[in-house]
Amino acid sequence: CKGSVAEILSHPLVAAQIRKSSNNNPRAMVWAALQIHTKDECPNVKYTSRNQPLLFDKDETSIWSIDVAQTENEAPDLPQMLKAFKNPDQNMPPIALRYRFTTFHQSFSYEDFIEGIKPQMGDGIGDRQANQVTYEIKDGIFKEICREAENNPTKKYALFIDEINRGNVASIFGELITLIEDDKRLGRDNELTAVLPYSRREFGVPDNLYIIGTMNTADRSVEALDTALRRRFVFEEMRPDCNLVPKYSDGKIDLQKMFIVINARIEQLLDRDHCIGHAYFMGVKNLDDLRAIFANKILPLLREYFYGSPAKIGMVLGNRLVIRQAKKHQFAQGSWGADELDEKDVFAFADFSKLSEQDFATIYAEIPTGV
Repeated sequence: CKGSVAEILSHPLVAAQIRKSSNNNPRAMVWAALQIHTKDECPNVKYTSRNQPLLFDKDETSIWSIDVAQTENEAPDLPQMLKAFKNPDQNMPPIALRYRFTTFHQSFSYEDFIEGIKPQMGDGIGDRQANQVTYEIKDGIFKEICREAENNPTKKYALFIDEINRGNVASIFGELITLIEDDKRLGRDNELTAVLPYSRREFGVPDNLYIIGTMNTADRSVEALDTALRRRFVFEEMRPDCNLVPKYSDGKIDLQKMFIVINARIEQLLDRDHCIGHAYFMGVKNLDDLRAIFANKILPLLREYFYGSPAKIGMVLGNRLVIRQAKKHQFAQGSWGADELDEKDVFAFADFSKLSEQDFATIYAEIPTGV
């Protein structure tokens, strides 16, 4: 029953009330409510216009607390609401938004993920002078959802981390990398907690929180996933699924077969990690869509894959889309010592805006069924 204003704001009940409120400054609203209902004998609050019930107290470190016994006598609805929150009616619809989503990147830090000292602009309420910058400990996205999950042990929560291999995992998770292990979760046999460096409070990871990370294994521009984190996760490969590729509207093009053939050729030239995903084709409804997908997405991707080797793109797409230039140009006169360049083939790419359905169908023409 203790916490800072930031911790009170992050409580699921308070957060839900804030979402329903039209107040543009929820911090000021909570701060005012705390001071209005603070006990008269509290020496750390100077607010004079207080109203019943007087339930709160604030210590010299700005940590607020509530008198539980007095609350039960003077505001009996509050304990009942809290009891209903902790023991919800099983017939009620599930709690919304029991998940969070974030994306790791080079600048993402421990302070963003767990907790850190953040600047706050004063709003002129309480001890905060208007336009004065102060600093306070603010919870990160992981600590926030851990608290929500711990307060609702019968519900499942999830944290989705996109591009998990793009962040500095050792720095972002810090000492908590051990706490996410299954047997180290709160309530498990080897339950483990850690004292956080900023708030100096014990912290553990609840057992009902799932951490789901996604990464593109074809992305070689970043380091491999941290080994310490890798052994704490179960890995599931998500292969391109041709069954999710839609049927072409008039039936003249077999998009699923085209998808299978293109990926089979890419896998043979590179590896399975570089196969294109089904999402590229999921929005294709007509010829114009197909032209746009190839011109703006598939061809640029293949040019990146086979940089400097346009012939390999031709091996994937065929001679209707990648054209070998028959005419060779003469070089300027002079002794350049580069006669071997005469033998180099030059390739061009078709104007995709003018390609017909038959042109696209040649990509998989004469390819045996079941490739």
